[in-house]
Amino acid sequence: MRKVIVFIAVVVAGAGALAQQSSHTPINKAQVDRWMMDLSNWGRWGKDDQLGALNLITPAKRREAMALAKEGIVVSLEQPIKVVPKPAESKADNKPHGISFYEIRFKTFPADDPRGNPGFTSDIQEYHVHGGMTHLDALCHDSSEGKLYNGYVLRDTVNENTGCTKLGLDNIKEGIVTRGVLVDISKLRRTAPREAGNRVYVEDLEAWEKQTGVKVSPGDALFVYNDGRNGGFDISVAPWMKARGVAVTSGVRAVADDNHADHRLVLVGLGTYLLDGVELKELADTAARLNRWTFMLVVAPLRAPGSSGSLVNPLAMF
Repeated sequence: MRKVIVFIAVVVAGAGALAQQSSHTPINKAQVDRWMMDLSNWGRWGKDDQLGALNLITPAKRREAMALAKEGIVVSLEQPIKVVPKPAESKADNKPHGISFYEIRFKTFPADDPRGNPGFTSDIQEYHVHGGMTHLDALCHDSSEGKLYNGYVLRDTVNENTGCTKLGLDNIKEGIVTRGVLVDISKLRRTAPREAGNRVYVEDLEAWEKQTGVKVSPGDALFVYNDGRNGGFDISVAPWMKARGVAVTSGVRAVADDNHADHRLVLVGLGTYLLDGVELKELADTAARLNRWTFMLVVAPLRAPGSSGSLVNPLAMF
């Protein structure tokens, strides 16, 4: 009897959250595999395309975005960089091993500097791009069954000497300038409350559109915020994102039996760019204060030859 009473108390206390969670069948790897075919953007912009969903960011879309920078307010979406020592594996061969690190070393040149730079201070920075820091993924960052976005063959396109010969960020010479859309789930009116940190589903996005009057459209960069504990997008939003033409996003979650289904489906299948590690609290606070949920987004990755990603400081402008 005691166990039954405790169970009932938990259900009542979290009724909104549990009802919302139980109404969705979890997506598994088999479904993602089907979506890799059904939602594929391969060939949509030609067999040689390397831009993917950035093709949806037209000059008209950029003008729409620029018109949103009315107040002169700029918000950074970058999380502060933390100095983390290089792991032993990377020290051994000077290659990445899936472990994030960031090192920086300084020197002020002396008065007798042989190259004529007395008094200047400089630094060497060394880091693994993919990890805890804010970065933009290139379309060559992930693969599926030996193929990259648009059907490029992994073994013919990427190697350890030159990196990504196609689909790298050196391909994006104009950077990304587009309209950003913030969905703040913590301010979504509901008949039943939901705990912060839960994943966001299509009905949440459409309820937000109805509440705010903002409709996600082709070329948009789409972000979701939920009281600082970002549950992110459930991967079931992928068909909706393709239908709406989302060009850039962040926080799509993987599935239980495929821990990189998010990157595989979004980068490889859709050709949609991922901004990993963004910090959205200041953006959410600013948007709420202004009651404006769209803004101009600027992302300017370094055009390093063959790069699979770049540290970035994404800027939202109101």
